[in-house]
Formats: sequence, structure tokens, C-alpha cells
Amino acid sequence: MLNKSNICKVANKLHKQGYTLSQAFKMAWRLAKNKAVVKVAGVSKGNRQTAIKHLEKYAADTVNVTLAREQANKFDSNAIAVYVSVKGSKAYKIGYIQACIAKLLSEIMDNITTIKASLKAITGGFYEDMLQGLLLNLSI
Repeated sequence: MLNKSNICKVANKLHKQGYTLSQAFKMAWRLAKNKAVVKVAGVSKGNRQTAIKHLEKYAADTVNVTLAREQANKFDSNAIAVYVSVKGSKAYKIGYIQACIAKLLSEIMDNITTIKASLKAITGGFYEDMLQGLLLNLSI
């Protein structure tokens, strides 16, 4: 069941950040109904491309996605790291939520409720030298 109190709190936070009240409620309801889709940033660093190629072997619903706040991140105090694991394996940091979205979501995670994430799709990689990325579904 949807928690309408959390939806209103999220919408009010969005409104304070400059969204119109209508836009704020639309975004809050998208989050509540698991219809907010975001791209993971930083997937080209280190061995993350190898990890994404490894994820292709598994169905999206078997991949566990966890979001973790990194308030001590030296580049962005709103940073939200994205960790993935498959079948109970050790979680691997695959990237970050994009900074513009993390600014909004960090306040929600810190003050209102947790944000759940699930793998929607692996993108790119059509050619050998093409980078791959991840799309996530987010919900409150």
C-alpha cells in the first residue's frame, strides 16, 4: 500500500527545491509507483564495465540493487552509491546516481524514507568498443 504521508513529504521537498507543486506531486507519485527511471553515472571507472558484462548473464529480477548515501564523499555530499549483487554474492559498487537527481533523493533518504532500486535494463554495448550502462527503477 502506498504511504500517502511520505508522498506528500517528498512532494513538499521537491516544491521547496523549485519544482511547481504540480510537478512535485507528479514526481513523488512516480517514485511511489515505481515509475521513476534513472541512469547510473560513473560506469566507465575501474572494472565496472566488466561487472556490467557479467550482469548480462542474469535476469534483471535476480540482480539486487542497493543505494547507499555517501555523505563523506569529497566530490559531492549528496552522493548516492549504487551497489549490485547477484544470488547473495558480495555487493559491488557499480556507480552513482546522477548528481542532479542525487541532490533530490539524498534529502528524501536522510529525512523521510528509504529509496528502493531495481534493475530495469542494461543499455549500450552494441559494438565492441561501446560502453554499457544501467537503468534503474526507483521507488519510495
